Amino acid sequence: MAHHDENFKDTSGLPSIILGLIVLVGMAALPGTIGWVQVFTG
Repeated sequence: MAHHDENFKDTSGLPSIILGLIVLVGMAALPGTIGWVQVFTG
């Protein structure tokens, strides 16, 4: 069971990093997205 847990943690590491990058980019792009929405709606 310990080996299965270690394998699971290893395989889930990359998606976690990718998800973290997506969230980070999304949070960084949020003000720009709001600005674009205001430009198009205003």
